[in-house]
Amino acid sequence: MKTEVLIEEQPRAFIQRQPPDARKQLRQALHALANGGVFPELLEDELEGFYKLKVGRHRLILRMDSSRARPRFKVVFAERRKVVYELFSQILGLEQS
Repeated sequence: MKTEVLIEEQPRAFIQRQPPDARKQLRQALHALANGGVFPELLEDELEGFYKLKVGRHRLILRMDSSRARPRFKVVFAERRKVVYELFSQILGLEQS
C-alpha cells in the first residue's frame, strides 16, 4: 500500500540546500517511505508521537496521520543527526536554551 508523504517548508528547504549526493539520498528515502520500502522509527520521551527516518548523517522528523484511510506521514523537520533532536525540542518549547 502506498503511503502519502507531505513535506513542510523547513524540511523542503533543508533538502534543497544539501549537496547533490545528500539531496539524492534524502529524496530516495522519501520515495522509499511512500512506496512502503521503509518505515520510520517511533521516538520516545518528550518527542513521543513523532517518528524519525534515518538518512545517512541526516534525520527527518515525521508525524503520522492515522485518521485517514491510507497511511500519511508529514515531514515536519529535517537536520543533521548531531543537532536534530535538540533543535526540534527547542522549536516545540520542550527544552530551554
